[in-house]
Amino acid sequence: MTIWKSPLRIAPYSIAILIAIAFAISPLALASSFPPKSGIVTHVFDGDTLKVKSAGKSYKVRVLGIDTPETKGPYTRQEPFGPQASARTTILALGKTVRLDYDSKKHKDRFGRLLAYVTLPDGRDLGGLLISEGLAEAFHSTSYGRKKIYHQMQEQARAARRGIWSLPQKS
Repeated sequence: MTIWKSPLRIAPYSIAILIAIAFAISPLALASSFPPKSGIVTHVFDGDTLKVKSAGKSYKVRVLGIDTPETKGPYTRQEPFGPQASARTTILALGKTVRLDYDSKKHKDRFGRLLAYVTLPDGRDLGGLLISEGLAEAFHSTSYGRKKIYHQMQEQARAARRGIWSLPQKS
């Protein structure tokens, strides 16, 4: 008599198979939490780069679609309004839980940073806010979902001569 002829003998094997399947699937479930959807901002590197902690892991996040003036770096010098952009991002985001929204299947840049739109706890878009205040420029060279609205915000900031747009323009 084989074990497959008796239902009572099949049950332990069936349970063992189900447990093995559950263990095999669990890494897939964990992988689905990447990239993170939200987290707490634990550090502000500059106006457009943050460290976000989510589910016990820290991620370096580059705010998608914007570029703030530089504040520091091994290959850059401080630019006008760089410290103000960093300070504003710190005030708005540091220590707060933010939502991270991704634009495409490319979630990382060439430096390994996550590329995400950052939504503040009050629902405002960090990138759009910095552009509106003249503390960031909208990306021109790449394609992204909020490009049109970011460029409209930038034109309004430029017309009002806010932040970086108050400086004499290079010809």
